[in-house]
Amino acid sequence: MIKFLANNSHVIEKALIIILVTLFSAFFIFAIFNQAPHSNELQVLTLTQLDKTGVTNIVTAVLLNYRAYDTFIEFAVFLVVAIAVLPYIIDTPVLTFTLQEESQVLLIAKIFIPLTIIMAGYLLWIGSTKPGGAFQASALLAGCLVLLSLANVQVINFTQLRYRLLMSSGLIAFIAVILLLYLQSHSFLTFPVELAGASILVIEFFATFAIALILFLCFESINKGHA
Repeated sequence: MIKFLANNSHVIEKALIIILVTLFSAFFIFAIFNQAPHSNELQVLTLTQLDKTGVTNIVTAVLLNYRAYDTFIEFAVFLVVAIAVLPYIIDTPVLTFTLQEESQVLLIAKIFIPLTIIMAGYLLWIGSTKPGGAFQASALLAGCLVLLSLANVQVINFTQLRYRLLMSSGLIAFIAVILLLYLQSHSFLTFPVELAGASILVIEFFATFAIALILFLCFESINKGHA
């Protein structure tokens, strides 16, 4: 019996994996089809209380007011990622390549980066009323940094303290806003109506730069062969 198991260990492992996946899939399918019909109570409650969130964009209201605790944890996760990736960038020699001063990549960067920065600012500003916000704006800014990196233009030196503080600024701003609002309302993670809009804008402003730098940091790690 032991010899049989040893000779067919790979087949047995695959069979066990198939059985487990099948059981889990059957369980989830059963749970989905036996779930009670959705009453949309949360959707109705969300829409009726939207005027108290400080914004009119339902996505921003959900992320930074109704589910502020989840978003706060997401910012912390971003910072943990930066801490994990940063040693690879600092301790490893930079793999450089040389391009002509007026290369095509640099020419594209000169044309599109100013426009992209303006678009990022616009998306950040309208995030409270229309589709947009910190995550979209930070993705555009990170794209600008990636384009400059591909053009062999170094604009970020992650060994400097100010860039590390900037990567932490999203979480720091969130904590600062939480503490100030707690002193005002004596309620944790509750945005008073009169301060909600300004508080969310402050958080999104700093989060934009923090997330953009962290995304660029991850690209640099991959670009250097440390994915």
